[in-house]
Amino acid sequence: MADKKATKKTTPKAADMSKKTVAELKADLLLARKGLYDGTLANPHHIKAIRKEIARKLTAENAAEKGDK
Repeated sequence: MADKKATKKTTPKAADMSKKTVAELKADLLLARKGLYDGTLANPHHIKAIRKEIARKLTAENAAEKGDK
């Protein structure tokens, strides 16, 4: 009756972002914001996704410095 929850699948773009460093992601964010201002950005949600990925990376780095998992 009750089906199992669907697992979250990563998209190819999300997999590419996870391999980038924080500096590269910040550069991508700058370009995306510039594209939003120019009107050339096709997907405005991309900015939100980049910001979330930066936050995930910084959280992981801070946890590793403190010795947390």
